[in-house]
Amino acid sequence: MIGILYSADYELFLGGNHLPEERVLIDPCDELLATARELGIPLTLFVDIACLWRYRELGSDRFPDAAESQLIRAVIDGHDVQTHLHPHWPGTRFDAGRFHFDPATYLAHGLGRGPKEREARATALLARAAEHFTRLFRPHRTDYRCVAFRAGGYALQPEPAPLLAALRATGHRIDSSILPGATFTNAVQQVDFTRVPSLPNYWISPASGLENPAPAGEGLFEIPIATCRTRGGDALRFNASEIRRQGGMILSGREQTIGVRGTPCTETTSPAAGATTRDTPLDRARHTYWRTRNLLRQRFWRLELLPNPGLMLAVVERYLAPFAASTEPLFFSLNCHPKAITPDHLRALAQFHRALVRRHGQDLHPLTFRAAADQLGL
Repeated sequence: MIGILYSADYELFLGGNHLPEERVLIDPCDELLATARELGIPLTLFVDIACLWRYRELGSDRFPDAAESQLIRAVIDGHDVQTHLHPHWPGTRFDAGRFHFDPATYLAHGLGRGPKEREARATALLARAAEHFTRLFRPHRTDYRCVAFRAGGYALQPEPAPLLAALRATGHRIDSSILPGATFTNAVQQVDFTRVPSLPNYWISPASGLENPAPAGEGLFEIPIATCRTRGGDALRFNASEIRRQGGMILSGREQTIGVRGTPCTETTSPAAGATTRDTPLDRARHTYWRTRNLLRQRFWRLELLPNPGLMLAVVERYLAPFAASTEPLFFSLNCHPKAITPDHLRALAQFHRALVRRHGQDLHPLTFRAAADQLGL
């Protein structure tokens, strides 16, 4: 049995938004949910709940009200909502569409000065999230449970033990923060998953950490986001379709027509909505050269919704290959960010899912994280 868990990080741009929140998140998420309905697949929305709390604390209820109405409709329709936590929100300041926060508070590691304080503060936030979701959704789905978690920025590190202890204490039984083989660092994130177990699923706990599987039933069950790595000439073959796609977008000028909805918190500049750069044929050629050069160097891919169904399918097949002989149920996730999707992404999602069904047939089971917890007896 191959369980694919389609998921979305339900969040705004953390640096700031160039459009109203409804156009940044609510509208594209409606389109994503409509596509999922057409395909007959359930989604799990990992909701950045501390963002909604902060809006309400600052006296702005319109966006949280709209978000919660959308989430209730999604749960009624058979989708799932689980916990996504960016712990910097409680101290975030709003200023003309921009969000300002201390980068040291972005990680759960910044919740306190020592492990005990970090665990206590993480426990308080996670307990509040679980209570909030339960109170919001139980009147509409009596079987709703808050059981799964995805760390903001995938940042379980640099000290996972306090956060893992807090998750277990607050009823979370599944984690989906790990991108096997990923490593990256920027102004706010520290991620290194290069030494996680080479297993499709396993348990993580405060005692075992992330690099050694915990005894079954101890801590949280890990359902990772699928990834793969390429090498040498294999990388050129693997990346060719994305090189062609992105090159065609740039040379045709279609990339310029994709509106910028917001600014990630890792960027220091914030172009105004609708701002444009020079777009001459020579500029496009230069842009294509540098984009192609970067893609030729890319050796790591994660299963994020892209406007390239063939590439996503290749990531899945390469991810599954080492586990082909296993008879155990296998669970993995595809992630996306509604704030960044376009109609091209939605068309690709439909093509990808149908191709996956053709390839794996009745072995493939799309399910939510809560359904996975039920199946696993968690």
